[in-house]
Amino acid sequence: MNAREFLDLAEELIAGSSEAYWRTAVSRAYYCAFHVARSLMEKAGFKVPESDAAHSYLAMRLSNAKHPEIEEAGRGLEDSRRARNRADYRINLPFDEAKARVDQLRAGDVARLLEEAGTLPTVMERITQGMREYERDVLRDVTWRAPTSP
Repeated sequence: MNAREFLDLAEELIAGSSEAYWRTAVSRAYYCAFHVARSLMEKAGFKVPESDAAHSYLAMRLSNAKHPEIEEAGRGLEDSRRARNRADYRINLPFDEAKARVDQLRAGDVARLLEEAGTLPTVMERITQGMREYERDVLRDVTWRAPTSP
């Protein structure tokens, strides 16, 4: 499956007439951005956890990639995760359609930016190096592995 399909579905759902549609749109849009981020990190040689730790893993590393747009995307991914958590887990709180649209659009923007970054070798090299340094110097938890030849 292509993660973009989640965003396509989110765009259909956001036009719905109730909170259930808006909440689901925010959730699906987040998962599009999440899977695009995961794919980018794996392409760069990082071993992304299979557990729920993957969410913070991705946002933290992208937010410290030493590339302003990618760092902003990392913060946007974390903001989108918070919005998704609110949509999925806080059903006792009102959920505003206008805010849902903003949340859905932000996740889509994150996905598009990361998809584009994955096609630019110089950007990939820069952010890979930035995240490797962050892992080594700050986290002291290196998950990057040199890609192996086929």
